[in-house]
This record gives sequence, structure tokens and C-alpha cells, in this order.
Amino acid sequence: MPQSDAAPERMPGMVPGVRAGGFLFLSVVRGREPGTGRFPADPLEQARLALKNLSEVLKASGGTLADVVKVTLYLGDLRHRDAFHQAWMEAFPADPPARTAVGVADPNASPGGGALFALDVIALAR
Repeated sequence: MPQSDAAPERMPGMVPGVRAGGFLFLSVVRGREPGTGRFPADPLEQARLALKNLSEVLKASGGTLADVVKVTLYLGDLRHRDAFHQAWMEAFPADPPARTAVGVADPNASPGGGALFALDVIALAR
């Protein structure tokens, strides 16, 4: 799957996703700023950025947020669920995809990162 120039770079060995059986399986989308790699400290800002990064990854594969069917949200702190939900409703104002929220010890690729959450996504492949 191609990586979008507008999405943050991936660590070596990490791919933006895999296309299989008419679906895209996208791994670990976070609210990291492209170019700087910085995570906004504000949960709402980081959630909006994560969903924007998701949109960019989908766009690189010919898709949009309307193609998303299932999201698993991994939260480092369940108190950030409300901020994420606000951004979610902005991104999906009608007919949102299925979503599961799970509390985890650390949603970062390495300890001490700034990610407040990470998304695993299943979308229709176009």
C-alpha cells in the first residue's frame, strides 16, 4: 500500500496497511504531525490529527473516510475518550463506522512517546 506524503513517516519495517480481500487493514494510525513527528499535547487536537492522518492514508489508496467500516481505538488513558469522541463526530457526522475503545498501558511505538491513542482501521478497498 502506498504511503501518503501528507501522513507521518513510518518506522522501518512498519507499513501504512495491507490490501486483502477487498479491504484495507491499516495499522497504528496516530495523531503525529507530518514532518515534525510531534504529538500535540491537547487530546482533541491529537484526535483530530489522527483522523486527518487516517484520511491521508486512505486518500493515497484511492479511498476516503466514507470507506471506513471498523476502528479499534487504543487509549492510553480512558479520560481522553470524550475528546476523541468529539473529533470522531466531526469526522463522521452521519453513519459513523463501528468502533471499539480499549484501554492500554501505552499506545506509543516506544515507551515515553507522546501518543495518547492509536487506531487500527478496516476500510473498503477502492
